[in-house]
Amino acid sequence: MNQCPLCKNIETKLFLSKVNLVYETEFSLLECPECGVIYFDPMPSEEELERFYSGSYFNFSRWHDEAKGYLYAKKLTKIKKEGNFLDVGSALGFFIYGIKQNSKWNVFGNEFGNDAVVYSTNKLGLNVKEGELQKAGYPDKFFDYIHVNNVLEHVRDPKTLLLECKRIIKNDGYFFLSVPNGFNDSRNIIDFYNSEKLSARSISGHLYFFQKQTLLKLFKEIGFEIVYKKTGSIKRGMRNIGYLPKKKNWKKDYFPKTSPEEIKETKIIVTDEKKYSDLYYKYRYFQSKFHDVPGLHNFGLDFIFLLRPKLEK
Repeated sequence: MNQCPLCKNIETKLFLSKVNLVYETEFSLLECPECGVIYFDPMPSEEELERFYSGSYFNFSRWHDEAKGYLYAKKLTKIKKEGNFLDVGSALGFFIYGIKQNSKWNVFGNEFGNDAVVYSTNKLGLNVKEGELQKAGYPDKFFDYIHVNNVLEHVRDPKTLLLECKRIIKNDGYFFLSVPNGFNDSRNIIDFYNSEKLSARSISGHLYFFQKQTLLKLFKEIGFEIVYKKTGSIKRGMRNIGYLPKKKNWKKDYFPKTSPEEIKETKIIVTDEKKYSDLYYKYRYFQSKFHDVPGLHNFGLDFIFLLRPKLEK
């Protein structure tokens, strides 16, 4: 009998669609009636995930992330003059490098991609560990701030990741979590399947789709309390659920591959050329947050939380 990977409920799951990850793969998209999580069944193998993430996944400009790090450094300094900061899913490390260069905080990273870990440690001199967070071996109550941005939906065991964050965060620490709104994020996959009667190719590689009730139950069970909750990516979210018209060619990226994935260049290429001023990159970061609204709303694509450990009374 199918068991929910999150809450272990064994009741019959709601079938939503078929979904494709890489060439000649097919999974069911199921919804748990108990906790509301939507997920791939079965979970893709490590080999399938490696095929999906092959290629120049981390090749992008550094300047946006460094600007975000600069602004985050100012925010952190208002909390404490110095502390320990962890970025889970640290990519090439430019975000935490920006924090390191502009504050007295100690920065740490955790990343699955070997090439990204090598780059961030060798090129930027950062302390970044490779692999699953629970295998990194951080001490109990070590971090003053943990940052998990668009990572939870990609991992095969998200609950264990959250439990590890709870173990390693200080009692007075802050936990930032950004995760797609599962109700909204799954709409195009389901709409494509119902329309085309074909397994919809996953563009994002998201293995889990967390609805708001799922997240609230998780936080309560694990022991986090909410400082604030927001909804972001409003325009994209409204397109997904039909409040705004979808783009005319929205289906094209969802058709499954008809041939094996090409072997792509895996070498990391970092563009050092700065096309715009520092002020521009800082402005773009603020602009991306300008339309966030308080609360959790299904018309938005992203949920944003600031959490703190809930202390036992």
